[in-house]
This record gives sequence, C-alpha cells and structure tokens, in this order.
Amino acid sequence: MTKLITIFGATGAQGSSVLNSLASNTSHPFTLRGITRNPSSSSAQKLAASGVDVVKADGWDKDSLISAFKGSWGVFVNTNSDDAVFENPDEKKTEFDLGKIIVDAAAEAGVQHFVYSGMASAKETSKGKVSVDAFDHKHAIAVYAQSLKTFKTVATPSAGWYLENFLLEDMAPIFGGFPFIPSENGTLVFRSPRWGGKEDVPFIAVGDDFGDIVHGIFLEPEKWNEALVQGVSDVRSFQDVAAAYEKATGKKTAFEEISKWEDLEVYGIRALETVKGMFGFCQESGGRYYGVENEKATAAQLKKRAAEARGQTGEETKLMTLEKWFERGFGQK
Repeated sequence: MTKLITIFGATGAQGSSVLNSLASNTSHPFTLRGITRNPSSSSAQKLAASGVDVVKADGWDKDSLISAFKGSWGVFVNTNSDDAVFENPDEKKTEFDLGKIIVDAAAEAGVQHFVYSGMASAKETSKGKVSVDAFDHKHAIAVYAQSLKTFKTVATPSAGWYLENFLLEDMAPIFGGFPFIPSENGTLVFRSPRWGGKEDVPFIAVGDDFGDIVHGIFLEPEKWNEALVQGVSDVRSFQDVAAAYEKATGKKTAFEEISKWEDLEVYGIRALETVKGMFGFCQESGGRYYGVENEKATAAQLKKRAAEARGQTGEETKLMTLEKWFERGFGQK
C-alpha cells in the first residue's frame, strides 16, 4: 500500500513544486492529495486530471481539514502570509491562528509526518530589534507543531529568495527596474538594501528545487525531525546576481546599494513591507536569514536524493545556479 501525502496549498508555487516532484517518484511511489478552497478552478482541475486526489477544505474550517487529512501518512503545509483576510485592518486573525487550526486538524486526523514551510523568527534572530509578522508567525507555527508531541516527525523546510520573483515585471520598479527597465544610460540596475553579514543571499528556484528538497525530507522524515532545512538553490551576493544576468544576456548590469533598508519604497503594499522587514532583520543578524549561517550542502543532499528517486542522473540531480537560471529565462536567443 502506497503512502498518502496531502498538500495544503496545492495550487500555489510551493505546493505545485512539491506535488510535481512527489508524483514522479519511480522507486517508491506516493499517493497524492491536494487541498484547495476551489476544486473547480482551472489549476485544481489540472491537478485532478494528473491523478491527484483534489479535495475541498478551508484553512479556517477545522472540520473540513480533518476530513481532508484523514488517512495521510504525511502532509506538506504552506500558509499564505498575504491571504486577503490579513489585508483587512479590522481583522484580528493572524497567520499563527491559521497555522494552529491546520496543525490541530492534522494531529486529530492522525498524520504521522508534518512538514511545514516555515521561517526563522525575525524577532529572535535580530535579538528583538526587528519584528516581521510573516517570519515570526511561521516560526511560531512550527514550534507549536513540535510542542504537541503528536506527530512522529515535524520538519521545517524554509524557502529563500524566490528566483521566480525576477520574472515579475510589476516588481521590477521596486528594485531599480531590474531586469526589465534599463536606466537612462542603458544599464540594468538591481537596486536594493544590502543583505548583511557576508552578503550571502539564499536564493531558491522554487519550481526546480523546492519540491525536490521537500521530497527528500519525506524520503527520510526521521532524519529531519525538528530541523529547519534551508530551502536554497544557490547562496550568492547581489553583485553576483548582476554579473550572472549580464553574462547570460550580454546586457550591462550593475548592483546599487540602498544605504538604509528603511528607505526601500514599497508603496504601502503589505507583502513588500515583509520584504523590507526581511532586509532589516538580516542586516541586524549578520545575514542570518535562517538564524544560522547560510549553506546549501543540505539542500544539495536532499535534491540529489529526491532526483535519484525520480530516476534522474547527472546534472539533473544538482541544484539550480544563478547562471543557469538567468541563461534559461533571459539568455540570448
């Protein structure tokens, strides 16, 4: 009998990546279930057509979640810090409240292995100097899941800076126009606050690598119990980003530092306020996005393990690099 893994957030970037990776396991196939609030959506219908058991449930409805989690050997959960409910200034619900409902439902459903896409606490990492709700609440959710002592294992993969963000033209003006809008002299300028510490930024190609990293955790869940796993593809500086893009495209590119992280213009957009806070706590903590030194050896190990379980070999088992990613997405034709 195959093991059932249920994905909360199945149609999102992380959930889709996890499902895609798990679905192609050729050595020990899993049975897959995807939770969505709208099973009739095109993305949910596409999942169903691929063989995923798509079920309807809402993160705020514990009973629907218990039903959706029933029979699951493992679950992967990613809560949305930018859910519309949090945009309402009069709304008192928090992401931790949402996470607690999901954790309790999984525990009551008898889930053995709980994998949550969490974060290090910005407040703890910066020693109280910078608090960022998304990071602090996600950290608290993982701690709560571990505290129940109900699951056999609780693992916390944590996604770094999405490389996919560079594909969003609407975000380009936030970072100096890079990589879509050149400056007056024709140079593409990636403008942002510095990272802090050694300027070693953890980047993740979500579609290419995050699913494999989570897949690798599910292959040996006991090994990763109570671990915060750095979900990274490449650990590089912002100067490296500019250099990799220039090499891939032949377009002159440069990095320009915003001297104070507080000066990053986010136009009142809540999601970007989180990004601004991220720079603040990383600077205050010496670049420790994960609360410790950034590294990619663990992610590389998990990637290789999952890729081999998918029947892949050679370069296919390796993490994405900045150079390969920009070459694929923006390289000269």
